[in-house]
Amino acid sequence: MEPQKHIVTAASTKSVEMARKVWPFVKNDYESGHQWKKEGKPVVWSCALVEKEIYYAMDVYPFFPEQFAALCAVRRRGGTRDPNVEKEGVRFSRIAEANGYPSYLCGYHRVGVGYVINGDLEDAPLGGMPRPDFMVTSSTACDVRFKWFEDMARRLEVPLYVLDRPERHEFGFITRRPEQRALDYYKIQLEDCFKFIENVTGHSFSADKLNEVMDWSYRLNELAQEILELRRATPCPMSCADEFTLMYPWMYKAGTKAAYDFYRQLRDEIQERVAKRIGVVPEEKFRLMWIGLPNWFNMAVMNYFEQYGGVFVRSPEYRALPYPARNPDDPVGELAYRYLFAGYGAYGMLNNIEEIIQDCRDYRIDGAVLSYLITCRPHAYRQGEVKHILEDLDIPCVSVEGDLVDERTYAESQVKNRLDGMAELILRKKGLQ
Repeated sequence: MEPQKHIVTAASTKSVEMARKVWPFVKNDYESGHQWKKEGKPVVWSCALVEKEIYYAMDVYPFFPEQFAALCAVRRRGGTRDPNVEKEGVRFSRIAEANGYPSYLCGYHRVGVGYVINGDLEDAPLGGMPRPDFMVTSSTACDVRFKWFEDMARRLEVPLYVLDRPERHEFGFITRRPEQRALDYYKIQLEDCFKFIENVTGHSFSADKLNEVMDWSYRLNELAQEILELRRATPCPMSCADEFTLMYPWMYKAGTKAAYDFYRQLRDEIQERVAKRIGVVPEEKFRLMWIGLPNWFNMAVMNYFEQYGGVFVRSPEYRALPYPARNPDDPVGELAYRYLFAGYGAYGMLNNIEEIIQDCRDYRIDGAVLSYLITCRPHAYRQGEVKHILEDLDIPCVSVEGDLVDERTYAESQVKNRLDGMAELILRKKGLQ
């Protein structure tokens, strides 16, 4: 895979002040993790979809190779802004490919493995991820997470635990109680994971500590739901450009007071913007949905429609569904129930389409961009069916092909032509052109 010449990729323009505070938050988190490791405390590399409460309850500092790969997609070696220097995501992908990993593999996978093969874990943005004492991954969501983590754990000679998760594919999952056999099975998986961490680290499991962490996590989720409700307003107070930027505290620090405090400030800012009718653009003309994970190396595409008065008001990728009631007498069982009730274990094609249809109504969507990630099968496989559903709803949509973190797949002129065409179609349809 050869690099395209003169690709113009950039960070997104932020519409809310708290989005500008995420980068300091991330830098501080990495610095704290490195200090934690220097003090001889345990570090885990974890699949991003594993419940974060596990680690904060066990006094283990987590790092997430998926997030690290996204970081590499936007940073160049040494922190330079020189466009002649490749992004770190491309550099590590090249290392993986030179060692026999094909370019059609998941970009996260190639970056993570290339980073480990490179050998110097500090030769990376923010000093890289501290060397792990162990790894935890899951069977959830895609077909590379198990083998990818197994590969990295083998190369770094650290133990690995795999959470085997039952998955549910029922229509209308929000209203359905998890099957008892699935609940029992996953609770055992979580209990075994806690025992594994105890054996590796010497840290003892405490139900009281887990309950404390769960309290912060639930409060954070309530804030995230409030923010989603506020974003239904017209004009929209916060775009998907901000949403994807702001996901770090919510997704990776759930269970901590720091994440709750950050999102409380964000909620307050969004409330104020709604009350004062402050939107993303001076005159909002149409509302858009971004379906799929973004191309992290070019988040500026999230702002592209703003020149036409269009705003990405919603993406279904980061969901903040209502959690079931707390059960402090059995926090491990509660964690299992929550995952099956409102997590990826309650997900599937029909559920995904149901949610998108509801979001189109709730957020008054006029058009959608489908992120067709050619190296991410779990996201790519569904986009054809989603496109048909949107067409049945008379919602214009367009596909954008690419990789999560490797900009060599990105065709800039093609993308812009498609987006221009869709903007003109929506404006004509609404009688604005």
